[in-house]
Order: sequence, then C-alpha cells, then structure tokens
Amino acid sequence: MRRLKWPALVLAIVCLWGHVSTAAPSTTLAIRTDRPGAVYQTGETVTFLIELAEGGQPVAAAELDCELSTDEFWKSEKVRVPIVNGKGQVEASRDKPCVLWIRATWPKEGDGGVRTTAGAAFNPERIEPSMPPPEDFDEFWKAQVARLARIPINAKLEPVQVPDAGVEVFAVTLDNINDTKVYGYLGKPKGNGPFPAQFQLQWSGVYSLEPRRVVWPARDGFLTLNINAHAIPNGRPREYYEELTQGSLRVYAHQGRESRETCYFLRMYLACHRAADYLASRPDWDRKHFIVTGSSQGGAQAIVTAALSPHVKAVSACAPALCDQTARALPDRAPGWPRLVAMTGGQLDPAHVRTARYFDIVNFARNVKVPALVGTSFADLTCPAPSVYAAYNVLPGPKRMILDPLAAHSGKRPKWSPASAEFLAQHSRN
Repeated sequence: MRRLKWPALVLAIVCLWGHVSTAAPSTTLAIRTDRPGAVYQTGETVTFLIELAEGGQPVAAAELDCELSTDEFWKSEKVRVPIVNGKGQVEASRDKPCVLWIRATWPKEGDGGVRTTAGAAFNPERIEPSMPPPEDFDEFWKAQVARLARIPINAKLEPVQVPDAGVEVFAVTLDNINDTKVYGYLGKPKGNGPFPAQFQLQWSGVYSLEPRRVVWPARDGFLTLNINAHAIPNGRPREYYEELTQGSLRVYAHQGRESRETCYFLRMYLACHRAADYLASRPDWDRKHFIVTGSSQGGAQAIVTAALSPHVKAVSACAPALCDQTARALPDRAPGWPRLVAMTGGQLDPAHVRTARYFDIVNFARNVKVPALVGTSFADLTCPAPSVYAAYNVLPGPKRMILDPLAAHSGKRPKWSPASAEFLAQHSRN
C-alpha cells in the first residue's frame, strides 16, 4: 500500500496544531492542547495553548475573544484572553462525557481579523446516542432490502479508456427503487482474478465521479467499485451538476425528511446495498475480502452498507456524517451533518425526529459486527466528534478509533492516513 510522501507528511505534522486560520499571509492564530491526544477524564482540566503571530513574529500584546462550547456554539461561555509575547491560554474542565470546543477570534469579528477552532474530549468513550432506535428499525430495513431484491440488478457495463495497460475500467449502471439508477465506475486488474473487493462511497455534494478513483486501487490488485451518491450519470459537463445543485438537488439532504418513506437517504442507502450485491455477484471477486470505505457522507454510507450487506468483511469510515441526528434533544450536544431535525421555537420537529431515527448511523452501527475503523477529530464542526463517538461506542464488533485531535473536517489527518492504509492491507489478504 502507498505511504505518505515527504511533503504530505510535513503537512500532516503541521495539522497537529489546531485548525490554523489566517486573515492574511502575515497573521496566524493556532490552538493546541497541553495533552497531545486532547483526551481527558471528566473532572480533569484541559489547557488550551494559544499562539498569535504577525509577519512570523509573536504579537507582543493583544486580547482575544474566546468561546467555550459543547454544542457547536449554539450556546457558549465567553472569555477574554490576554496574549503576551504571542502566547495565551484557557483552562477548562467538564464533569460529564463530552467534547469541548474553543473558538478564538482576533481582533473582534468584523474587523478583518482571524479566527480558529480547536477542541478536547472528556471520556468520549462514554458518550451515548441521544435516542434509542425505533422499535421496528430492523423490520423496516429488512422490508426495504426485500423490496429492492424484487427489482433485477440489470447491470450494464461500458468500457472506459484509461492510460494504464494493466487496468480495466467500466462505467456501471444498476437498477434501483423508484425507477432510479445507480451510476458508478468499476476498476479491476486485467485477468480473471479472483481479487479482493473495495467498495468506495462518496462525500456530500453534487458532482461527477472520476474514473481515476478506481484506477488507483485496481493497480494495487483490488476489484473496485465507486458509486455516485445520487441517481445521476457521471461524466457530464460541469454545468449539468451546477444546475442540479441549484435546482432539483438543492439542499437534497433535507428533502422528504417528513417521512421515512420519502426521506432522500432511503434511495441512497438502498443504492449502496444494490452496489454491494452487484460487486459480490461478480465471478472475479475472491469471496473472502470485501472492504467498504468512505468519509463524511461516504463514511455514513459505508456503515449502512456494513450493517445491511452480508458480503462486507470490514468497514472504514472517516468522520462519518448522519450520526446522532436527534442530539439536540439533549442539552449541550450537537448532531452531525446534515442535521435532519429542524428546531422551531426551541423544539425539535416531531416528524423529523421520527424520520431521522430510521436513517441515523448510530442505529445502523449497532448491527455492524465486522471489523471497523473509524476516524474523528475535535476541530470538525461538520461531523462533530460527539456524534461520531455516539455511533462508534455502540459498534459491537472489533473496532478502532483513529483520532486526529485538532484537524478540521476537510483538513489533513496524519494519523488516519497510515492507519487506514494499514487497515486496507490487513483486510485484503489471508
């Protein structure tokens, strides 16, 4: 498997500091914790260490506006922090399991200044889901899988030219519910195999897949399938996806959230199951190794696939979305993207709550018995760590959490990269 090249490794090490923000190339603001792992026991004290510089030199004296929050800054404790010779610090403690975020701003927001966010956790292994699964959760999904099984896969493959003589790539189309299609790319080494399978799932957004994403693992010997999260073809002009983003797929994640029958993620989750069935049906799969991988929205889909499909042998999910969607039912907790449950007048929408529980990753995680690798970070406010831990903590099978404490959602993750490569190698042999 590939190793991080030196420039990437340097960038990864830099990201051990907080989500470093800059207002201009000459201004930097960074936060880290006094404990490199940023994990504490309840009742202990974390010290957030702050550094502020201009033009590469420490700022002699300044004051920062800082906020502390356990619920993504819906509510926060505000403090003024003096900076002396470029350094300052904030101490804090919590008496129950949580993730505590700090946000620092200099100067005050609106003055063209700089802002950054970091975090620390108190006994995150004890964070529990905000609500139990619906009583008929398993029955509902068994019925949906049975519904899908009545629709023929009807796989269609078209060869795609790639500049790699040892790899074959195909555009794949499969049938799904509601007269929709699953679109993706299949990559494989030339020959009959059998090969270990790798199933890739996509982060949020509306875009075309790139064939190169299946070429890389195919070079390493994998039978690889990558599917679009949406029922849309790949390879169209950029304007096609931009129009969908502004049109029928605008805020797609909230579409149909009034009912479990109409929720946008119903088709998406079943597309994952359909694609897994197709990949497992191929004669060039080795029948032993089947890894499903994804990050963010793709991480959510990966866990769903591992819960629903009997073919999956291992799952890798970095910063999985759709975790603990009902977290606002508890004080001081934050749900993950896409926050399916709206709040009106301080109250959770009851219809959204009913729907969200059928699509919440914490409830799928309870049924994942294969080895699982999960990643999170404490500066991620898109798929916040408390929601990820709520799902991770109920996984019943072999599992490992990879924590990059101060990485942002889209930042470099120096611990995740080698750990996921090792996991992939481990579960593709013997």
